[in-house]
Amino acid sequence: MSETEADQDREATLNRLMERLSGFAQGIGMRGPDARQIIDRVIASDPTAGDGDLMAKARTWMLIALS
Repeated sequence: MSETEADQDREATLNRLMERLSGFAQGIGMRGPDARQIIDRVIASDPTAGDGDLMAKARTWMLIALS
C-alpha cells in the first residue's frame, strides 16, 4: 500500500469512527474537534486494529480527557 493509500485509508477510518462516536462525544459534553483529535491519536497508536477495538479505546481516552 502506498503512502497516499494509507493516508486515505486512515482518513476514511477517522471519518467512519467520528460518525459512529459523535453521539457518545456529545453525550459526555466533548466538542467535535477534540473528539476527532482523540480518535486520530487512537488510530495512530494501533493502525491495524479493527473498528471495535479502536472505538473502545477512543471512548476510554475521551473519558480520561474529561477527568
